[in-house]
Amino acid sequence: MARIIVVAMLYLATAVSAEAPPRTHIEQLIPMEQCVYRAKLGAAASWIRIQKMATGCHDIKYIWHGDETEFEIAFIKEYTCEGFLLNKDPIKTGDTLFMQCVKELDK
Repeated sequence: MARIIVVAMLYLATAVSAEAPPRTHIEQLIPMEQCVYRAKLGAAASWIRIQKMATGCHDIKYIWHGDETEFEIAFIKEYTCEGFLLNKDPIKTGDTLFMQCVKELDK
């Protein structure tokens, strides 16, 4: 009986993993790491604004590796743009985005 249960569990795990879509790089991060990543994106965008390397969110230049999913591209653009618009001080921008993310985790 125990062999049947083990075989059934292994089969189920294989079937589930075969159907699950591959996870993106961002989805593989634990929630706190995602908060740090959001803060870094925002701080970088704030620095871009200070250096006048872009005049708006649409002017920010991205260098893609080529294997990014639509989710990853949208995530990066969202938090980069938010940081660009939020504040002119990269440290304050990063802190603000990090704290917003941590508050979302507490909900």
